[in-house]
Amino acid sequence: MVRIGVTGGIACGKSLVGNYLEEHGVAVRDADDIAHEVILNGHPAYDPVVELFGTEILDSTGEIDRRVLGEIVFSDPAKLARLSAEIHPLVRIEWTEWLQAQADQGQAGAAVIIPLLYEVGLSEGWDAVICVASQPVVQIERLIERGLIEEDARRRLGVQMSTDEKMRRADYVIVNNSTRASVREQVMRTMKNIMENNHAG
Repeated sequence: MVRIGVTGGIACGKSLVGNYLEEHGVAVRDADDIAHEVILNGHPAYDPVVELFGTEILDSTGEIDRRVLGEIVFSDPAKLARLSAEIHPLVRIEWTEWLQAQADQGQAGAAVIIPLLYEVGLSEGWDAVICVASQPVVQIERLIERGLIEEDARRRLGVQMSTDEKMRRADYVIVNNSTRASVREQVMRTMKNIMENNHAG
């Protein structure tokens, strides 16, 4: 089975690429979804995260308010690093088990969307890494559409590795500055290359 890591900058369209990979028959798991699961009350990262950041991150139901947590960690790289150190080992265990399950089921290809793939040193062990890229001005526009003010949007871009650097490190790059049709076509072409290259190997 071909194992694919998908990364890229914030608001570059990683989930969109994931959707088109599924159209191509690739199983897809999003590390952000796993991260949301492990911080739920009763799940393994809940208590450590509350201990790190305090009860002010909890909503009225006792769950961690991801928006409040995001505001805290994306304004302080050191806090983001502490959160990542707590959550990412658990997330990695989950996606590793998921990848094995896909292989056991005879899946031809499986992809995990990992926004901080390079930042947390998890870029090894993939048959291919795809970086989804957009121009910073496009990223900021999308973040503002999601409800962030421009200052917060720029701050979130600033705490991550630059998309240019991720593009340089990746095996394949998909550019998402214009239309969905363009992204779909790039995904199809990229998957054709990945499957051919791994089959040849």
